[in-house]
Amino acid sequence: MSVEILDGATIVNFLEDEEAFNASICDRFAHLDSNNDGQLSYEEMLKELQGLRVMETHFGVDVETDPDELVQVYDSLFVQFDHDLNGTVDLEEFKAETKQMMLAMASGMGFLPVQMVLEEDSFLKKAVERWNEGEDAFTKQLKQGYQEMPGIQVVLPNLTENG
Repeated sequence: MSVEILDGATIVNFLEDEEAFNASICDRFAHLDSNNDGQLSYEEMLKELQGLRVMETHFGVDVETDPDELVQVYDSLFVQFDHDLNGTVDLEEFKAETKQMMLAMASGMGFLPVQMVLEEDSFLKKAVERWNEGEDAFTKQLKQGYQEMPGIQVVLPNLTENG
């Protein structure tokens, strides 16, 4: 786990990079597809759904949750992924629903930075890593925004390790 700062733009940027997003989706799907049949059963997805910890914590502190209620939550989450209701989730369903869930997180977060504890292999962690690649994406956006404003010259400090 690591503590990272992210906002809605970080997530959207990751989703818009189809190559990075698709590679992450394919990797996660292959990891979950334990029998390599190209479909995720409820049992194969259960560990991933449990990892979401949607009801098991309150501000990071574990709380007692009714096991029957948890089963209902996991069942309904699985149905969200199983668009054709055939009892399994294929790669396209997994990708489409993961994208929708991440867009909902981005929308809920807005564009104010939030500090979060992220699992190392989570999609949010991958979004942060993508955001941090190469030149700082925020700096790129600033430069682009200022270039569209006539009469304003951009002078930004070099924020590399040596600068």
